[in-house]
Amino acid sequence: MKTITNHYLWQDAVAALLKLCQSRHTERSFIKLSLSVLLLSVCSLANAAGGIGSVWSTSHDDSSISITWTVPSGNYNHVGSNYKICYRKTPTMNVCGGVTDFSATNSFTSTGLTSDEEYKFKVWCFCEKKNWLGKWKDAKWRKIGTYKQSTSPEPVVDVLVSSISVVAVSPGATQFEASIDVQVTYTNPAAFEFIRTCYKKLGNMTSMNSICSDRDQPPTSWVTSDHGRGWLDVEPAPSGTIFSFGSLKQCKQYKVVSYAFYDNVDTGIKLGETNVHTPGDCKANKMAVVIVNDYNDALLNEYIELVSPHYEQHLFHYLSAVYDPELVTAHKLMMEEERVDIVQTKALIEYLIGSDSRTWDSWQQETYLVEQRLTLDNFVADNYPELYEDILDDLRETQQRETFR
Repeated sequence: MKTITNHYLWQDAVAALLKLCQSRHTERSFIKLSLSVLLLSVCSLANAAGGIGSVWSTSHDDSSISITWTVPSGNYNHVGSNYKICYRKTPTMNVCGGVTDFSATNSFTSTGLTSDEEYKFKVWCFCEKKNWLGKWKDAKWRKIGTYKQSTSPEPVVDVLVSSISVVAVSPGATQFEASIDVQVTYTNPAAFEFIRTCYKKLGNMTSMNSICSDRDQPPTSWVTSDHGRGWLDVEPAPSGTIFSFGSLKQCKQYKVVSYAFYDNVDTGIKLGETNVHTPGDCKANKMAVVIVNDYNDALLNEYIELVSPHYEQHLFHYLSAVYDPELVTAHKLMMEEERVDIVQTKALIEYLIGSDSRTWDSWQQETYLVEQRLTLDNFVADNYPELYEDILDDLRETQQRETFR
């Protein structure tokens, strides 16, 4: 409407100017009217610079902006079927796209944009203009309008924060009645179908993570739980759910891991893991157990320096070849679950002793080790005789208590 009004004002001003010139009014009146005509001309040009219509946004998110605009009408006629749309993020170059179907909705969506940035859009039509005589003239690209719109900030990801912690342990009445209670807490972006918590005793040849993270694996592979390994599924399991496991062995180290499962998803999301030592009458019944559990690493390192030169190959490879090929599997599991490399001799000895491995007993009873006094017991007796007697006294007390039970 404003454009039409300016158009007629322009015509009236021109007519008045011609009339004035013909009637030869004073020079002063002519100058005033000339200035008026010039002002109207400038106003008309300013309006054209702003565009012949309007542009606005219909929607936007963190990576896209959709715009629409007024279809040319009145004194402007859209020729053909094309629009030209350009947008830019300062100080980049313009990026131009187009809508080729005039019968379609006059809209355009720019995608792949940067989040939380302002973009400037310009829309042109190939339009002709009606002159003051009412005839369509001068078809060219004309700007419909300019619009600025910012993309939304990148959405904050709802991060899953979770943990598993030991809340209670109990020795029970017998060596196979220890129990563990663990609590699983989490913040989650959507409700889980169920939570699964698994456990296994150190030395158990089970790939706990790979089995427990598979929806169907524990029932299929393990069938039931025992003191060596097991699992419990709780549905639903809100944050803070406590998982209780009984019939475990006293004085053993267990690893506990928890996974959450969404509906119709076969692989669980790991919520956390922890290690726990079951209580009980845990006085050691072996010299080696006392050395590993109660004394610093220096003693064990001295023994390793003593015995290692007597083997051409690494002790791990020797023991796995002669006594237990499953040590290779144990190595893979310890690396996967504990990040512990039992190929290293110290870690190997601690693993064999801590898991009650028969390989340790078989190796320490080798004729060569016994004759050369290279067993761990002999090493302590020969190098630390006073410590050796103290440990023997402790072991005798344990045996006596077991006898009188």
